[in-house]
Amino acid sequence: MKNIVLPIALILSIAAYSPVLAGAGPEVIKLKTGVEPLPFAHWKHQLTNGSECFHCHKGAEGGKIEGWGKEAAHGLCIPCHDLNEKGPVECKQCHKK
Repeated sequence: MKNIVLPIALILSIAAYSPVLAGAGPEVIKLKTGVEPLPFAHWKHQLTNGSECFHCHKGAEGGKIEGWGKEAAHGLCIPCHDLNEKGPVECKQCHKK
C-alpha cells in the first residue's frame, strides 16, 4: 500500500499544477505587438491566476482575446503587473528597439 501512495500523490500534484494535463492552451504564445512578436508565458500566467481564464479572456471567442492590440495589452497587462509587482510595466521592457 505504501508503495502506491507516493506515485499517486506525485501524479496528483503534477496534474494540479500542469496546464498541459488540464488541456489549457500552449505553454508560450507569440503575441503580435508590432514588428517583433512578444513571447507570452501562457502557462505561467495561468498558474498565477489559478487557471481562472476570465481574468484575461473576457468576451473571448475560441480562447483568443478580441481586439488584441495596444489598448488591450496596456489595459490588461500593465495594471496586473503593477498590482502584483511582477512583470514589465515600462515601455522599453516590452518594446525593444
